[in-house]
Amino acid sequence: MAKTAFILDTDTGTDVDDALAIAFAVRHPELDLRAVTTVSGDTVRRARIAKKLLMLAGRDDIEVAAGIRGDEHPQRRSEAGHEDDMLGPWTDELVLSERDGVTLLLEECAAHRYEVCTVGMQSNVAAALERDPSFSDDVPRLTVMGGIFAPPRFLDQVLTPAVDHNLNVDQQASLRALSAGIPTLYVPGDITFQAWLKAPHLERLRTGDALCRELARQIDIWVVRLQSRGRGIIPAEYVCLLHDPLAVACMTPAGRRFVRTERMPVTVALHQSIVRTFVDPAAGAEAEVVTGLDAESFAEFWLETVLR
Repeated sequence: MAKTAFILDTDTGTDVDDALAIAFAVRHPELDLRAVTTVSGDTVRRARIAKKLLMLAGRDDIEVAAGIRGDEHPQRRSEAGHEDDMLGPWTDELVLSERDGVTLLLEECAAHRYEVCTVGMQSNVAAALERDPSFSDDVPRLTVMGGIFAPPRFLDQVLTPAVDHNLNVDQQASLRALSAGIPTLYVPGDITFQAWLKAPHLERLRTGDALCRELARQIDIWVVRLQSRGRGIIPAEYVCLLHDPLAVACMTPAGRRFVRTERMPVTVALHQSIVRTFVDPAAGAEAEVVTGLDAESFAEFWLETVLR
């Protein structure tokens, strides 16, 4: 079976799920991760975190390029203050690409027609389109961790569409990138908020190799933030959400076993100060949207993949 060659665009270093997505991307046999670009906030620090993970996985051949900060909505914070802890004491040995992330996306997709998976903000993709509108023709599929297509639930609470963090930190970038006509697969928040990793998974992760132990270390840092944000409603055994790993997994036939998808016409628009994804039969562009998930089986699948 041919592997899916792709570039992962990530805001790793804040929520731990980006790191879990990187690990899945290098461990799953159906994926061929060609490069990593980082986006939003301190993109150099984010790139160093990604590079560290790849080195621990024995994949320092994968190019890592720092992208752009993008425009940050005044009511949205791209970073949470613990990103230096996520990086840890790694510095000089983490050599990054001489190319910036936007240049890498433009050059590599033009040369190889790589797919792109965005598990952070759309700033790099939007900047690539501004620099060269033909970029939209060079990307055969854009997999997006973002969007809301049904009322999202966080445990027993129903959330509002404003919970869509990725599309609302840099709103104009989201509107530009997701309206450019690139064939798109949405892995939306109303689905990913169902995908929990729990304490027994974490303990098994600690028994793995250096990459797995580093993931466990980062989860330990993140779970403190998660519990604080959860204001006491998150059970102690819930350690993180698998938003971004699910997006990457949906690029593979194996990962598709755990989800249900539908094709539908989608419009991305600013509505009541929030970037929203709407099913729009009149003017929407056809996209594929994940609409169902076997969450418990997916968590086990993710863990088995990274422990291999």
